[in-house]
Amino acid sequence: MKDTKGFYKCLILASACTFVLFSTVATTAPLSAFNNWQQKDFKGANLYRYNHQDQVSMVRVDSDKTASGLFLEQQVDLNKTPFLNWSWKISNILQSVDERTKAGDDFAARVYVLTSTGFLPWQKHTLAYVWSNNQPIEQRWLNPYTDKVVMIAVDSGTDLVGTWQHHRRNVQQDLERAFGKKYHKIDVIAIMTDTDNSSQQATGWYKNFFFSAPILTTKAKP
Repeated sequence: MKDTKGFYKCLILASACTFVLFSTVATTAPLSAFNNWQQKDFKGANLYRYNHQDQVSMVRVDSDKTASGLFLEQQVDLNKTPFLNWSWKISNILQSVDERTKAGDDFAARVYVLTSTGFLPWQKHTLAYVWSNNQPIEQRWLNPYTDKVVMIAVDSGTDLVGTWQHHRRNVQQDLERAFGKKYHKIDVIAIMTDTDNSSQQATGWYKNFFFSAPILTTKAKP
């Protein structure tokens, strides 16, 4: 779901000559700047370049036949702030890959959210939002390495390559749809640009990460 902006909407009901104001109430759960996230290397190491633009934390990730990611351990209450907001862009998609196979499990941009299902380290369920190389938007499939990770294509193909795309996802609803259970918190969020399986190159940019509450509206009649 693409994020739509607009803090106040005014409607004039001409027939009743009544002015109606709709205002949004925004409760957010901010996340730490990317340079405070931890790096995890799986095959080689990506190149990470951190900066701030207009007080917004941003990271550029260059991958050259490598696979590594950044992760942040932070609990987020999904009952209060179920929506993950973020912006990303990519340099290119990866060519001739089958994303449903281990050999094709590479993406120029992906975002993970992990929730614990028990006390043991492997007891986790994970969503992976990806800029797909060729799957339709909103397509979902099991990760080829584990059925504990569900992939969701939120962008796809080349049409929007090189442009910032902004997303707002209801993580609580996506987790319930993926695993058949309502979860009340997440424990880890991560980003990853990887090209190790396909032996290609790609760059992903990430910024504007935060969780938010549902947008509420209030009516006021003067």
